[in-house]
This record gives sequence, C-alpha cells and structure tokens, in this order.
Amino acid sequence: MTALVTESASGRRRAAVALVALGPERAAVILRGLPERDVKALAAEVAALGPVSPDEVRSTMSELVRGLGDVGVLPAPGKRFAKDLLVRALGPERGAAAGVELDVPIPFAWLADADPDAAAQGLATEPAGAVALALAHLDPKVAARLLVRLPQESQGKVATRIAALGSVHPDTVRQVEAGLRLRISDVLRSEVRKVDGPELLAGLLSKAGRDTSRELLQAVAAASPELAEATRNALFTFDDVCALDARSMQVMLRSVDSKQLAVALSSSSQTVKDKVLGNLSERARESLTEEMDLLRGVRPTEVTEARNGLVAIARQLEEEGSLVLSRNGDDE
Repeated sequence: MTALVTESASGRRRAAVALVALGPERAAVILRGLPERDVKALAAEVAALGPVSPDEVRSTMSELVRGLGDVGVLPAPGKRFAKDLLVRALGPERGAAAGVELDVPIPFAWLADADPDAAAQGLATEPAGAVALALAHLDPKVAARLLVRLPQESQGKVATRIAALGSVHPDTVRQVEAGLRLRISDVLRSEVRKVDGPELLAGLLSKAGRDTSRELLQAVAAASPELAEATRNALFTFDDVCALDARSMQVMLRSVDSKQLAVALSSSSQTVKDKVLGNLSERARESLTEEMDLLRGVRPTEVTEARNGLVAIARQLEEEGSLVLSRNGDDE
C-alpha cells in the first residue's frame, strides 16, 4: 500500500479506491501501519473521490475482487468517510486535527465540475503557465479532456509547462486560481453552443443555386479538402438518393453493385425498398431480393459504409450531368 501511495497520482487513487471498497474498519487496520504523512495523503484522495465504476473497482482490487462476485457502482465516499478513516487510524485527537485539513478546498476543483468545452474556451486565452498549474491539480482524466480541447497551438506549450512544474508555493496557487476563476467565470456560466460546421454550411448551400453551391464547395476544397468532403456528405445523404425521380434512380442503379445495394437497404423501410425494386428490371429485382434474403447479422457500420458508397456514386453521376439530385433552393 505504501508503494501505491508514493508512486504516482494514479497509484494514490487506486489505493483510495481499495480502502473505500474494503470499508472503514478494514481500511483503518491498513492505515495504522502507514506513516502519518501517507495516511493524510490517502485520506485527502478518498475525500476527493467521485463515484467509482465497477470496472475500476475490479481492476483495483485485483485478485481480491474475484471473490466478491458482482460489483456495483462504488458511491462517492466523501469527507465523512475520509474523516472516519483518520480517526480510526490515528486516534481521536490526531485524526480530528488531520480531518480539518480536508475541509480546505481542493485547488481548481471547480474546473472539474464545469462543462469541458466551456472550461477549455475560457482557458484558451490564459497564459500557458497558469493553465498548466490548473491542469496539474486536476484528476489526469479531467486534465486530459481539457488539454485536448485547447487550441492546437496552445497544447504543446501547456504540456511543456506541466512537465517543467516543480514546487509551487500555496499562496501562488491561490492567486493564480483566484485570477483564473474571476476571468473565466462568465464563460463557465454561459451555455456553449456546439455547432457542426459542415452540416451548417450544407444547409446554406442547399438553399443556394447549383452554380453558387458548386463554386463555394470548390473554394472550401481549395482551403481544406477534408471540410469540403464532410460538407458534401452532409449536403447529399442517403435519404436524398432514395428521393431521386424514376429516371435518375435507374441511372444510379445501373452503376451500383447488387451486394452493396442490398446492405444499404437492409435497415430501410419497406417503402424505400419497394421504390428501389420498382426501378429495376425483373432479373435485377430478383437478384437484389435474393441478396437481401441471404443477408444475416449486418453491422450498422457496414450499412453506413454501403450507404455512403451509394451517395458517392450519386454525387459523381451528378457531376457528370447524368442525374439530378434535387435540393431546395436550386436555380430553375
């Protein structure tokens, strides 16, 4: 247990989870054999624990958990549990004195409770050193979620400052925390609106004329081929393909593999299937029906891939002028 306490933050967390899973009486027996410094460190870790998943309990308890049977979610133990551990392990006076330290707020804990997108937006304009100090006080998983949401150009700077951190005076921590909280509190209180850029642009293009839409997509592609492709995927969907008129549907179906078509239609409504079958020759209709009857256990990812393939074919045929994908707002 001592090795876990001293090796790393993740080691202290595993030790804390084990103590909570064992319960206060057994945990106190273990703590009595540890140095007081380690007892206090573990108590602080226990007090900061949130709910612990069954998987983490099992992995933490290792061989011991095999005899526990089914494990449920471990409730957040809180300060009361931690203070009880201290009293049991250190005695009434020393335990009570150590418990007072648990009432001191954990630095930057409010960041862990905030929406990660809002928190990252607020931290994005802060100095790398201040952000590094804040992330260093958070659970590694929480800190990682915030770090990856920072602007790309800031992530490396913050990571470097974290690696360079040494001893920091508590007064400095308090000053940095107070400044951060004051400056980004408005952002944290605001609701961050999540926007899908390609989908938003696709909605705009669907209301524009065909020539305008094509020119704008070419401009986007010149700047970012990935964004242009994502916009095309949002602009023309499988539903658009299913809504083709009879002539355009027949043109597209001549370019599609029957196996791919069968997979794409596997989870479609009977109305869509009937429309597709109605635009095939008798021989092709029988072949497709047989393909669909033979399908078993098609994964959703396979259906999505097949449908994306059909959309790509339809887009290519439209670019060649072989068919028309109807959209609201097209030029007459």
